[in-house]
Amino acid sequence: MDFLSSIARWISDSESLLSGGAAIIVLLSVVVSGIGLLVRRLRRNATGSEKKAQPEVRQEPQPEPRESERITLRQLSAPSPFPVQFAESDGLKIAFNVQGDGPPDVVMAPGIISNLNISSHFPAMRDAGRAISDFARVVSFDKRGQGLSDPCLSVPTLEQRVHDIEAVMNAAGLESAVLYGISEGGAMCIKFAHDHPERVKGLVLLGSTASWLQREDFPIGLPEKALDGMVTAWGSGSLRDVFFPSIRRDVMDDDTYRGFERLIANRDSIRQLVEYMKKTDVRPLLPGVRCPALIVHFGGDLSVPVRMGRALAGGLPNAEFLEISGIDHADLSQSDEGVQRVREFVLGL
Repeated sequence: MDFLSSIARWISDSESLLSGGAAIIVLLSVVVSGIGLLVRRLRRNATGSEKKAQPEVRQEPQPEPRESERITLRQLSAPSPFPVQFAESDGLKIAFNVQGDGPPDVVMAPGIISNLNISSHFPAMRDAGRAISDFARVVSFDKRGQGLSDPCLSVPTLEQRVHDIEAVMNAAGLESAVLYGISEGGAMCIKFAHDHPERVKGLVLLGSTASWLQREDFPIGLPEKALDGMVTAWGSGSLRDVFFPSIRRDVMDDDTYRGFERLIANRDSIRQLVEYMKKTDVRPLLPGVRCPALIVHFGGDLSVPVRMGRALAGGLPNAEFLEISGIDHADLSQSDEGVQRVREFVLGL
């Protein structure tokens, strides 16, 4: 039990570290391994005691996934089933596609990395898109410099990302829409809603925050070391249990997941994006965003702690905060409650 006491003291002193990207390395390699070892020992002891008191109960094995359910890199890189279209933004082509029927219309701003082909097949992104497209027309796009959109020499600014949303909405023929921001995509949605209030019916922000970096006036943010930890871990496969814990390993093995990360971005790209995230802070814009907003956050999100979602909701004048059970980061399909509340919110607008 001395081990658990040491872990508890360490967690208490390092809450924000565990909550952020560095949890990828520290939490998975130390805490999970250590606690896992202890749990296995306790289980063996408990099993031994139970065997003395009662006969062994045979458990039925979990059914193997069908071959069609197994995810391969070849499947992930296959073309999207939704035709890709292009909008022009500042002389660049921004790729987007449409699924479902509307109105209502939802423009989905992706997280840190986007690729329309991969997101159409990757379970977390695919299933979340399906859940929303059941009741709305969903317009998804790749940010400039990513996925099927034109490359650019540097990480786009927040203002340029706002231009991309506007270009996609124009190309899709949308005068106004609900903006659905996932994780890092939340900031560009907030900025767009602030600058173009007449075009935004409402905001849905999932696993997002107004500021990432811990600052003197934002102590609940992530330490710089935590964000840098994501760069170090990228491509190693250790991120999956932080970002996509619901994807079973018999559906997508660790080798495939590592290949997935390397397929969508290299470490240099992630390093540039992390530096962009450190500078991002849209808190001053929040009071000027008057549209209705629904902030959804998994209570056990290890990537963006729920406290940051609460702070985001607290800064928006017309926001509702919904905490849903689970440890996922941005896979809304894992929560029937979350899907239903988003449905009610969007249809209510």
